[in-house]
Amino acid sequence: MSKIERMVLVDGSWLVFRAFFAIPPNFTTKSGLHTNAIFGFATMFRKLLSGRKPECGAVVFDAPDPTHREAKFPAYKAQRPEMPTELAEQLGWIDQLVEAHHFRALRLPGYEADDLIGTLTRQAVAAGMEVIIVAGDKDFAQLISDRVRMMDTLRDVTYDPELVQKKWGVLPAQIADLLALMGDSVDNIPGVPGIGQKGAAALLAKYGSLDGVLAHAAELGGRQRASLDEHREAVKLWRELATIDQQVPLPVALEDLRLLPPDPARLNAVYKELEFFSLLTKDPGAAEQSGEEVSIAIYSDGAAAEAALAALPPGAPVAVVPLWDPPDQVAAGTLVGLALAATPGQAMYLPVAALDGARAWLEDPQHKKTAHDVKPLHMLCLRHGITLRGADLDTRLASFLIEPTKCVPHQLDQVAKEYLQCSVQPLKALIGSGQKQRSLSEVPVAEAARHGAHLADVIVRLGPVLEARLMKEGQAAHFEKYELPLAPVLARMELAGILVDRDDLMRMGAEFAARKAEIESTIYALAGREFNIGSQKQLADVLFEELKLPVIKKTKTGYSTDADVLERLAPRHAIARHILLQRELAKLINTYTDVLREAISPETGRIHASFQQTVSVSGRLVSTDPDLQRTPVRTPQGKRIRRAFIAPPGHALISADWSQIELRVLAHFSRDERLVEAFRDKLDVHRRTAAELFGVAPEAVTPEQRSAGKTVNFATIYGQGATALGQILGIPRKEAQTYIDSYFRHYAGVRAWLDRTISEALACGYVTTLLGRRRYIPELSSRSEMDRQAGQRIAANTPIQGSAADLCKLAMLLIAERLPQQAPRTRMLLQVHDELVFETPMEEVEAARDLIQGVMERPYPLDVPLVVGIGVGQSWGEAH
Repeated sequence: MSKIERMVLVDGSWLVFRAFFAIPPNFTTKSGLHTNAIFGFATMFRKLLSGRKPECGAVVFDAPDPTHREAKFPAYKAQRPEMPTELAEQLGWIDQLVEAHHFRALRLPGYEADDLIGTLTRQAVAAGMEVIIVAGDKDFAQLISDRVRMMDTLRDVTYDPELVQKKWGVLPAQIADLLALMGDSVDNIPGVPGIGQKGAAALLAKYGSLDGVLAHAAELGGRQRASLDEHREAVKLWRELATIDQQVPLPVALEDLRLLPPDPARLNAVYKELEFFSLLTKDPGAAEQSGEEVSIAIYSDGAAAEAALAALPPGAPVAVVPLWDPPDQVAAGTLVGLALAATPGQAMYLPVAALDGARAWLEDPQHKKTAHDVKPLHMLCLRHGITLRGADLDTRLASFLIEPTKCVPHQLDQVAKEYLQCSVQPLKALIGSGQKQRSLSEVPVAEAARHGAHLADVIVRLGPVLEARLMKEGQAAHFEKYELPLAPVLARMELAGILVDRDDLMRMGAEFAARKAEIESTIYALAGREFNIGSQKQLADVLFEELKLPVIKKTKTGYSTDADVLERLAPRHAIARHILLQRELAKLINTYTDVLREAISPETGRIHASFQQTVSVSGRLVSTDPDLQRTPVRTPQGKRIRRAFIAPPGHALISADWSQIELRVLAHFSRDERLVEAFRDKLDVHRRTAAELFGVAPEAVTPEQRSAGKTVNFATIYGQGATALGQILGIPRKEAQTYIDSYFRHYAGVRAWLDRTISEALACGYVTTLLGRRRYIPELSSRSEMDRQAGQRIAANTPIQGSAADLCKLAMLLIAERLPQQAPRTRMLLQVHDELVFETPMEEVEAARDLIQGVMERPYPLDVPLVVGIGVGQSWGEAH
C-alpha cells in the first residue's frame, strides 16, 4: 500500500495574533522594530514541523479587503478593533519566514482564510490526502472528517469527529447550523436569543439540521418558538455567514504546494537581521563555529595534568568548565572533572582523580582563567580545599553587564547564540532525562570529556568578543571592581547556608493549617454555604451573584477575584478580608513551610540558597532554591517563619537592614532641598510628605495619612501614574492626580531630576547607576505610546533601584574584605532585599556588629546619610 500524503494548512492570521498577544510588546530589535509576533510565530511554526514532515502545505492569511460576508451582514466582525501598528509592521517579516520554510503564503481578496483552507481541504481529500488544519477557530470543526483533523496548538488538542461531538454536542456537518442558532461572539453573529449552545445542540440532535428545526418550530416551547419565528430569516443568513466556502477560485493548484526542506541560509539571514540568535539553525558549513570539532586530551593522573597545565601558553586566558554531580546542586555537588581550553579547537579534560595536579595552577593568580558563571567554579574549588585565583573573566556576568535585558538569565546557550551564532550541546544530551537520566558520575570519561571540551571551546571563543564589548560599552571597570569580585563572596555564602529548625517548620505548618481551617469555616458561615474557595468561578458566584457585592473588574472568563479586587471589597464585607487571609496562609504553607523543609540539606541541616547576579535587570541579587526574598517581612506570619532560621550553639545571628535606601538614593540624585533636609535632620519623610498632601501639621498626621504619604513617596520611585496610584490607595484617579501634583510642588527638585533623567535617556538610549552600570531601554524608541511610557518609567526607576543594588553589592564586598581581620569567624549568610544576615560566635558579636553597621552606613559618599537597623538574636526573626 502506498503512503498517504499529508497536507498541513495553517491559519496564519490566528497564529500571528496568538503570537502577538502571547509575548510582551517590549520584544524589539536595537532599531526599535517590534518582533514579538514574528518571534512567537517563528517558534510556534517550527514546533509544528518538528514531527513527520508533510508533503504539501500552505500558510493562509486573511486579506485586508472586505469579504462577501460583510456585504451581506455589515455587523460581521464589526466588533474587532483595528490591527495594532506594532503588529502590522511585522507582517512582511512573517511572510519572509514562511517563504524561507518553503511554504506558500496565501491571501485572496474578498475571501477569508477559512474559505481558502476549506477549498484546499476539499481538493486535498479528493486527491486522497489526509489534512491537518492548524487553527483555533471552532468554524473549522465543520471541515473535520476521517481524513481531516484540526490541531489547536493553544490548547494542545487535535480534534477528530468524535471529539467535535464531545466538545460541541453536534456532528461536524452540523457546526454551521449550531453557530447560527447559538451565535458566535468571535465573528459577531448574534444567534437566536434564548437558545444557547446546549439548547442548539439538543435541537439539532432531535431535528438533524437548522432546516429541520425551523420546520418543527411549532412543536417547541413558547419562548423558543417565538424567538425562532422572529429570527427565521436572520438565522438562515447567520448559517450562511458561518458556513466555510469550499469553492473558492484558488490561484494555486495542489501541486504548487509541494514542500521542499527549509532553506537554512535564508532562515539564518532573517533570524540574524531580527536578532533571533536563539533560533539560528546549523548548516553543513557551521561545524567549525559550533565548537563541536574539538580535539581532546584526557589526563587521568595528577602528574600528567600538572605537566599539561605548565605547557599552556603563558598569560593566555584559559576557559575552565567544571562538571559536577548532580548538575543542579552545586552547593552539595561532587566535582566530576574539569575541561579546559586555551585556544579554539583544542581542549583538555581532567577527571577529578587528576585534580591535585591542577591545584597549583588553579591557585596561581598569574594564570588567567575564564568561566561562564565563575561562582560554581569557586564553590567546587573551595569544597576541595582550593582557593581559586586569577579568574578574571566571567562571560555570563559580562553578557549581563553589556546588555542585561538580552539573553536573560544569560546561560551559555543563550549567550553563545547571541555573540557567536553557534549552538551549545545541552547537558541533557549527556545525562538523558526522565527515567533514562543517569548520574553524571556514571557517564564514561570520554563522553564527559567531549561534552566539557565542547563547552570550554565555546567559552574560549566568547572571551575576547565579550571583553571587547565590555570596553566598548564602558562596563569593564564596573565588571572588574564590583561584579566579578562578588562571585567568590556569594560562593562562600551559598556554601555556608543557614541553619534551620526542621521541627519548628513542622509545627509552623500545623499552626498555619489549623488557622486556615478556622478561616475557611468563617468564610463558609459568611457565605451561607460551603464551596470551593480555590475555584474562581464558585468564588465569583458567591461574591457577586449571591452576596451582591459590586463588580470591580471583569476578565474574558467572568468576574475577577484577584487580590486587588478583594482588597477593594474588604471594607464592604468581611468575607473578602477572610479570603485574603486564607490565601495568604495557603501560600505560606505551600510556598514556604513545605518548600523550606524540603530545601534543608540532610548533610548539613542548613538551607543553601543560591544568589543570582544575572537574573534581575535592575541589578538586584535574586535568591533561588529556595526564594527567600519572597518571605513576608512585616506580617506576623512572616516573622514567625524567620524564627525557624536559627544560630548554632554558641553563636548568634546579626540582621542589618537599610532604612529607606531607595528614597535616600533619590534624595542624593535629585538634591531636592526638602528631601535632603528631611534625611539629614532625621525627620520622618513619610509623615512629612503626608503633611504636605493633606495640608496638616506633621504632628497631626494620622497613621492612615502617613501610609498614604509612604505610598506616594514610593510611587515616585516606581513611576506610577494617577491610575495606578488611585487603585493602590482606593481613591478616584482625579484625587490621586492631586496627590502627585502636590508631591512635585513640594519636592520640585525631584520633578526636575526625573525630567532631566528621562531626557538624557531619550537622547542616548540608556541610563546609568551610581557606580556606572548601564541599562539600555529599547522601549524609549518604540512606535507605541504605551511602550514609550513604560520606557520612561524604567528610565526613572533604574538609577534608583539599580544604585541601591550597587550599594548593597559594594557593602558586601567591603564587609567580606574586612571580616577576616576584625571578626574572623563571622560569616555572611544571606542577602534579602535591603538586608544582610550574618552568623557570628558570641565572642565576636560586638566587633562584627560595629564593622557591619559602619560599612553599610558609609559604603559610598552620598549627600544624605544611610541608616541601618541592626539586631542580634538566636533566630533571624529575633534579630530582625
